Amino acid sequence: MTEYRRTDDGVETPERESRAVTGLELRSADDGAPVLTGYALVYDTRYDIAGGPDNGGFTEVVTRGAAAKSSKEADVKLLVNHGGVPLARSKSGTLTLESDDIGLRVSAELDPANPVVAELRSAMARGDMDEMSFAFRAVRQSWDDAYEVRTINELKLYDVSVVTFPANPATVAQIRSEQPTPAGRSLALARRQFEVVSHG
Repeated sequence: MTEYRRTDDGVETPERESRAVTGLELRSADDGAPVLTGYALVYDTRYDIAGGPDNGGFTEVVTRGAAAKSSKEADVKLLVNHGGVPLARSKSGTLTLESDDIGLRVSAELDPANPVVAELRSAMARGDMDEMSFAFRAVRQSWDDAYEVRTINELKLYDVSVVTFPANPATVAQIRSEQPTPAGRSLALARRQFEVVSHG
């Protein structure tokens, strides 16, 4: 579990953190292979961590472009519950990350012969798994004077994961066979669809 501790000097944060997100979609490519798509994070959207300032936590916002460098340079893996054998990986070209005006867009080509992929497709089709999470380290960040608002200006990505137990069960992901919503949708709509929440 991710732990944050208030001290006289501010807030201690762990080296590796994770956040649950919505907007996960599993669809079929033209050749029938499963493709996982969604936004792993949405820029310039405030969300509470560890209960928010009123409960000893804080509010966090990831600024636009904070994941741009890492999305191009880091070797990010697609996992299930932040562990196990990768289902896709940026190094192999099966996981694509793109930082755009909305946030960090994820697209992963999955191997239909992989039994874990078959389990994932089944679980998502039944609605048993419908959440995603991303793990990261803050590279450049700042705090307000009260240490109640944390602004992350750059982060390093470790993995994006489909998860069984997200921090907020109200977030939603879908499995669909039709083509995803066009990338030209409005930023406001994307922010409503891809709400970012703390993952403990």
